[in-house]
Amino acid sequence: MHPLLRLALGRLGLAVPMLFVVAAATFFLVQLVPGNPGSFVLGQDASPQQIDEFNASLGVDRPLGAQFATWLGHAVQGDFGVSWISQSDVVSTLTSALPVTLSVAVLALSVIVVGGVVLGTYAALRPGWIDRAVQAVSGLVIAVPNFWLGAGLILLFAEKAGVLPPAGYEPLSSPGEWLRSLVLPVAALAVGPLVVLALQVRSAMIDVLAKDYIRTLRAAGLAPRSVLYKHALRNCMAPVLTTIGFQMLGLLAGTVIIEQLFNLPGLGSVMLSSVVQQDVPMVQGIVLLFAVFVIVINLLTDMGTLVLNPRARTERA
Repeated sequence: MHPLLRLALGRLGLAVPMLFVVAAATFFLVQLVPGNPGSFVLGQDASPQQIDEFNASLGVDRPLGAQFATWLGHAVQGDFGVSWISQSDVVSTLTSALPVTLSVAVLALSVIVVGGVVLGTYAALRPGWIDRAVQAVSGLVIAVPNFWLGAGLILLFAEKAGVLPPAGYEPLSSPGEWLRSLVLPVAALAVGPLVVLALQVRSAMIDVLAKDYIRTLRAAGLAPRSVLYKHALRNCMAPVLTTIGFQMLGLLAGTVIIEQLFNLPGLGSVMLSSVVQQDVPMVQGIVLLFAVFVIVINLLTDMGTLVLNPRARTERA
């Protein structure tokens, strides 16, 4: 069996029990939140009878085991219930918010990968002002939280210069406005990880260029671009790919704050509002969706490592 297929099947087999554990942990942990949905949703003016009737309509007056079994039975069929606050379908809400989060995350990841690889490679090949600049600003950029950076970008480019919108999201049906609405949140998310990746690429590239086989290829008269792109860059990307995988996971966490800062109607905003409002069905659906993202990202990272690293393919064969 091909190593990639074996890896994919193995990870899919592990995904089922992993998602079950995440679902169970999320379900029982949210029960530790003080209060009950009836008193929270109906407010202080509701009578005890009204609260009890509301809780009974949601089924939260039943034993926890029975509640979880019912929820899990519906979840495996793609039904994550209805929001306690808005009474909207959880799946529909997540489906409408998902494109916003994916837009921010995919654009930010593209900027990180392209910018990090280009800057890191150039810094390794030409130790000059770019190399020194990347190393000099790395500590400062990494130390600045992305929400601070986002606030500074809003002040500079939206409030002072007025060239970009300070907040809000435009649908992809208007590509120009869609891109303008995402420039600042993407920049706030991407700057720090881009510098981290550039340093990683620089270090890996310097190490690879010092290898004996690179010297042999150069001595054999192979074109410099072929040595760089076909051999050096390919080999240095295997360890760098792991860093990219961690950056992708970090982007998912970062979008929670960035979407709130820039008023983007994505999964992060839905998550925060659901936690504040103790909207348990919505929280459970979002946590499970993020768990799926983590599993997929880890699988793609490992598959990419197999493709780039022949030694890893041999070990799994």
